[in-house]
Amino acid sequence: MHERNRIYLGLMISSIVILLLLQVAWLRSVNRGQKAAFRQETSLLLKSTVTALMDSLFLKDLRPSGFPPLPGIGRPDSMMNGMVWSDTTRIIHIDFIGDSSKVKEANDIHPANIQRIRVISGRSAEAADSLKINLRPLVQGVDTLKSVNSFIFRLNEETVNADVVQEAFNEVLRNNALPTTAKIRKARRHEQFEELTEKTIILEEVPVPPGSKIQAYFEDVEGFFWRNLLPHLVFSLLVLGFIGGSLLIMYRNMIKQQQLNLLKNDIISNITHELKTPVATVSLVLESLENFSAKDQPETRKEYLQIAKNELKRLTSMTEKILNSTVHGQRSGAHMEPVDLEKLVKENVNTLKPILESEGFDFELDQKGVAFVVQGQAEQLSMVIFNLLDNAIKYSKETKKIKVTLSEQGNFVSLSVEDKGIGIPEGYQKEIFGKFIRVPQKDIHDVKGYGLGLAQVAEVVKAHGGKISLESQIGQGSVFTIKLPKS
Repeated sequence: MHERNRIYLGLMISSIVILLLLQVAWLRSVNRGQKAAFRQETSLLLKSTVTALMDSLFLKDLRPSGFPPLPGIGRPDSMMNGMVWSDTTRIIHIDFIGDSSKVKEANDIHPANIQRIRVISGRSAEAADSLKINLRPLVQGVDTLKSVNSFIFRLNEETVNADVVQEAFNEVLRNNALPTTAKIRKARRHEQFEELTEKTIILEEVPVPPGSKIQAYFEDVEGFFWRNLLPHLVFSLLVLGFIGGSLLIMYRNMIKQQQLNLLKNDIISNITHELKTPVATVSLVLESLENFSAKDQPETRKEYLQIAKNELKRLTSMTEKILNSTVHGQRSGAHMEPVDLEKLVKENVNTLKPILESEGFDFELDQKGVAFVVQGQAEQLSMVIFNLLDNAIKYSKETKKIKVTLSEQGNFVSLSVEDKGIGIPEGYQKEIFGKFIRVPQKDIHDVKGYGLGLAQVAEVVKAHGGKISLESQIGQGSVFTIKLPKS
């Protein structure tokens, strides 16, 4: 059975470990997904930020109506005179390389041939928006060129500054409730950026004309991802705790069920011994009577016959209780009356006297007080005393000494039964008053019982408004003490 339990325990632990690994894999997958989504979202925000900054550079180059013509610029001999596209609100001057006679509109100019764009525009916002819409395709076309040395593109000599992009980008991130720790670095398109740490989140490069690129990266943003991962982590822990706790409860219940089955099986083999105890006492009484002459010692004969009658009465009562399952507690509504505990103790001691004498017990009765009357049922309280004395006899193997103490304690009567037997382990002292509980004894095989005596004792004492306690040490013996309210 122990081997099978170890297999069950191993399977449960393996299941929990596998579940834990699956949870870790799932959390890592969620974390990777969050980082990918973060990288994608911030990359789009970076591109839109750069585009907005480029548009702002166009708008900065707009001039009021009547602004003096832009001065000419030096250009190579191969550069054509350029093209002027104008209407009532703006003038766009595009210097380019090629045959100007073939160019009728700005869209006819290949982006690779553009050298400079100069703009003179009106004051209206509508004109500025229209200008931005018309120039954007040209700028985007320049950005897509593979050759970086085939053109020169300037907007009033201004270029995109990394610090400006960083400030604008972090502002956009703040508006979107994202970490505002982005850093921007800029390089020529043919140059490589320096390597960063593994935990750094690096965004896609964004080309910036003419011939540059910028890159955004995030450092120390693990806390942001952990905060987003916290609900998933809590859910995983709850699932793991629920399943692990369920398996643990199932295992503990299985162990308790096995123990209960063993104890119940022990009842079947030991209950006959419990019933034989009164029979053995009667047999011992009859054997003792054979050694005495009834005519010479009538008092002894009378005493022994009374013991036999009491034992037969107890045997009948025990059999009825087992058959009728009355071992589960005292019936409600039982009649209570004044009961003298001193008298009950002496009666039970006399009942067990043949066993005490035959096994060589040293018995002592100590009385501290004069009034030991309580309110209760004599039969039930007699059963309590008998069980405590019977246990003291059973578990006293080397030092055979039993001491019963009756004392008055205020409004209570205290009865303690002390033996010098094998004792009860500390781990079982709280459970000893439960039903079908027997303490395992490796070196004792002849002590029989079915684990109902102390359970019944505890229930009877509780029904009488009293308390029962235990003090015990292994190898030193045990002291059972009951306190009952006075009548």
